[in-house]
Amino acid sequence: MSTTSPMPIQPLHVPSHFLHTCGFCGCVFRVELTWCASYSYKLNQNTLPYACPECQRHSRIKTSSEPQVVLVSKRTDGRTSQCPAIE
Repeated sequence: MSTTSPMPIQPLHVPSHFLHTCGFCGCVFRVELTWCASYSYKLNQNTLPYACPECQRHSRIKTSSEPQVVLVSKRTDGRTSQCPAIE
C-alpha cells in the first residue's frame, strides 16, 4: 500500500482584474479577466475588445477570455450623453 500524498490540484481558471481610468470621460472601471492556469499570456497573439461603460470608447487587451467591465466611479467630464463608439 502506497502512502504518497496526491498531487496538489491547481485551479483551472485564475481570475485577474485591473482598474482603468478612461482618458476621454474620466470614469474609473474595473476590467475582470479569467486566465486558464496553464495558459501563457505571452504566447497569446489575439486581443479582445472592451469598452468604457460610460462613453463606450473601445480598448483592447491580450487575454484568453472575454473581458468583463464593472463601473467603479462615474464620468468626470460633466457630460451626460454617451458618445458614439470609436474603434
